[in-house]
Amino acid sequence: MLEIQLIGNLGKDPEARYTAEGTFVCTFPVAVSTRKDETVWVEVSVWRELGERCHQYLAKGRQVFVRGVPTLEAFTRKNGEAGASLKVTAQSVQFLGVKGGGEERGRAAEEEIPF
Repeated sequence: MLEIQLIGNLGKDPEARYTAEGTFVCTFPVAVSTRKDETVWVEVSVWRELGERCHQYLAKGRQVFVRGVPTLEAFTRKNGEAGASLKVTAQSVQFLGVKGGGEERGRAAEEEIPF
């Protein structure tokens, strides 16, 4: 199994929903800087209790460390060009910096996701 690790900042507040089977899932985009002038956006999905903690404590701008399983999803842009998006199913999420400071600094939300 391929694993990816990344550090970045949330591009917007996390969104939460329940699947048809009743499983909680939280998603959020993370901006990862690869060079001074280059940013890669990664869509992160976090499931069950770990997802609930992410939904409760994370917000736009918050820095996170994510470890998980990557998938690449191909698509066609409106202009007909091919594109791809990187998605990660998180196995662990560590909350790093807090935008503007606060008491949750450094709080970790880690849980192994069985596959």
